[in-house]
Amino acid sequence: MTGWIDLHCDTLTRERNRPAGVPTLDNPAFHLSLSKVPAGTHWIQCFAIFVPDTYRGQKAIDFFDHYSASFHAQMEQNKDRVSACACFSNLEAALAAGKFGAVLTVEGGAVLAGQLERVEAIRSAGVRMLTLTWNGPNELGSGHDTSAGLTAFGREAVAELERQGILVDVSHLNDKGFEDLLAVAKRPFVASHSNARSVCSHRRNLPDAFIQEMVRRGGLIGLNYAKSFLSNSGEGGLDDIYRHVCRFLELGAGPYLALGSDYDGTDIHTDLDSVEKCPEIYAYLTGHGIPAETAEGILFGNAWRFFQKWMV
Repeated sequence: MTGWIDLHCDTLTRERNRPAGVPTLDNPAFHLSLSKVPAGTHWIQCFAIFVPDTYRGQKAIDFFDHYSASFHAQMEQNKDRVSACACFSNLEAALAAGKFGAVLTVEGGAVLAGQLERVEAIRSAGVRMLTLTWNGPNELGSGHDTSAGLTAFGREAVAELERQGILVDVSHLNDKGFEDLLAVAKRPFVASHSNARSVCSHRRNLPDAFIQEMVRRGGLIGLNYAKSFLSNSGEGGLDDIYRHVCRFLELGAGPYLALGSDYDGTDIHTDLDSVEKCPEIYAYLTGHGIPAETAEGILFGNAWRFFQKWMV
């Protein structure tokens, strides 16, 4: 297996107190760095700007602007091996040129600062996916730390995100918010880094009924490598990835399953704690009876087809 697509990492905003201008995308101490990706690999990474729950208004805007500029500067500094991709044709061109593809995303709806026109602003900066919430509340809704659903502004924002071609991401959104989204979403949406709650009972994971609804709507779900989201014991490794994959397959989600590592944003088992180890997921799955075609879809093909249709 020579390719994979990862729907979420926090590498760009890891160690937010570091001096301005210090690069983050090629740090060998991180889970993910450009130099760790095996040469010749067809690799596409979604790089999230994580906006903390406590940031609001201009502070959230300034935070986004800083890291958006950092992302694009680092793309320029490493242009011989990676390209920023804002549409599917960019992804095709990057891989055809032997480069990695990088997609800019945001984790946290506070980036909009309660202003609908901010959707166009983040799209202009290259953002192609927005995780509506983190753990707590923002202007759009709330994560699993509370039970509040989408706000009126959140409903408006979902419609505008869809109109602007920015993928809606429900990872971190609580159950009430997910149900509210079903009433307003017109396009397939993403759970960029979420697992199956019937395998690991953490509230961050998706109930079976939500997984089946995403299948019905043609969505995309990224497997999260976080120990606490893989196993109730908190020691999740490759065997737990396999257990979640089996459950998703039982629910008919095989063609809608991808990777969403959460690199550099969570505690990850040594089985999975470096981008260099991603091919081991393929070997483990196929070695335990998952058909090669299914495993290849999870690592690459399913997300590729989804982006082909919806990343425009």
